[in-house]
Formats: sequence, structure tokens, C-alpha cells
Amino acid sequence: MFSKLATKVALHKAGLGNVSLPAFSKSEPSYTSRSKDGNNADESQGAGFANPFANVQWGVPKALASWTTPPPPPNPVREVPQIGDKAQSNVKLKFPAIDGRPCIVVFLRFCGCPFTEKMFLAMRSLSNRHPSIHFIAVSHCTPTATADWLKGLGGAWNVDVVVDQSRELYAMWGLGISNWGHVLHPRNGYNQYLLGKKEGVWGSVVGEGGCRWQVGGVYAVDERGIVKWGGPMKSVDDQIQLEEGVRALGFEGQNQSGVF
Repeated sequence: MFSKLATKVALHKAGLGNVSLPAFSKSEPSYTSRSKDGNNADESQGAGFANPFANVQWGVPKALASWTTPPPPPNPVREVPQIGDKAQSNVKLKFPAIDGRPCIVVFLRFCGCPFTEKMFLAMRSLSNRHPSIHFIAVSHCTPTATADWLKGLGGAWNVDVVVDQSRELYAMWGLGISNWGHVLHPRNGYNQYLLGKKEGVWGSVVGEGGCRWQVGGVYAVDERGIVKWGGPMKSVDDQIQLEEGVRALGFEGQNQSGVF
């Protein structure tokens, strides 16, 4: 009786006072019985005292972890590319593109963000309407989290997705960590509500590895590997018009892909 009382006190101090302890009948031992020869007795006599913590998930929840400051990327954050600059090239994201097409590159804020979801859906739609442009999305969530997020949206379609978990590519394109005003401006919450209310885009669970402080961005790069348009997101709810990038590459686009 006293050990059970002590266990309840310990659970209460740990903030787990609502965890109930298993009850055993008098015929059911609270330990695993062993026969005299050292072998386990009949399992029907009791499997031992159940661990009250068995169903408790330890560790920082993903949603909370996304608010923590991430480790720095392996390379310093460079200056933001300007129009007319040669695009930064990496083995994971080469310019000029291997297939010779101009590109629209979207650096996702994080998988699960409703504004990111809206932008990706607009990008996916444009990729069907402009097969002459190579559309690329870059994610810093884990490969599994990115794949699950895409599956929940119905797939990537004609968009190529690059996983940059170390955020090396983000840093190469001048996309570092944002500040409080960028993420927590009251307008962001209001616009997020409008996005869900008007268009049904509420976002989803934060993808593993996702960081809310990571700045997203969009760039248009021509077939020669020259930056023609784009830059970092000015705020979480920045209404980036992807059609402007399409027009900067010399194609016709309709001004419809803003967040609102």
C-alpha cells in the first residue's frame, strides 16, 4: 500500500497526477513469478507490475521544438542575391539547370505552415500551366516529414522537391533566422485566420525538423543561371505573387497566386 502511495506522490510531483495506476486482483501477483528451477512460471499468473509511464511520450513535442533556435547551418548566411547576379549553385541545386529550363525556386518556411501550404499549392498549379519552367521547392524538414506533408497535399505533381535539412542551401541564398516581428506580428495571426476561413487552408502538424524562425524566399532564375526576380519573405504572411516570377522569365502569368 505504501509503495503505491509513494508512486502516486511521485507522479503528482512530476506533473502526471492524472496517470492512473493499474489495479491487480488478490490472485494476480505484482511481479513475475519464477519456479524453483529458475524458469518463468505460467504467464497466466501475471505479467508483472505494469509501467505507468508506458504510454507517456517523452521529449519535446514537435510543435514546441519548432519554436527553438536551430543549430547554425554548415556555411555562413550569404548576402541576398540581387537581380542580375549569378545564382548560387550547389550539388543539390545546380544552376544553370541541367535540363536547360529557367527555374522558379521556392524555399519553404516549414512543412505545416498554412502560408507555406498556400504558396506550394499555387506553385504546383503554375507548374502544370508552364511546363517550360522548372519549379523547385526546398524543404528543411526531414525527408519523411516532407514526404508526409506532400502526400497530405496530394503530391508534388510537376514540382521537384529538394530536402535541405542542414539549411545549407537556405544560407547560400541569404535566408537565415528571422526575428520576433517577422514571426509574431499580430497581423500574421489575423491573416492566418482569414486564410483558413476564406480558402480552407489551415495548415497541418509541424513537420519534424521544421523551424518557425527560418526565413523563406522565392527566386526566378533564367536558363543561363542569372537571378531575374525574387528575394526573402518580408514576413510570415508575405503575399508573394509567383506569377511575377513567371513574367520575369519571359512567360505570361496571371496575377492570382498571392496568399489572399
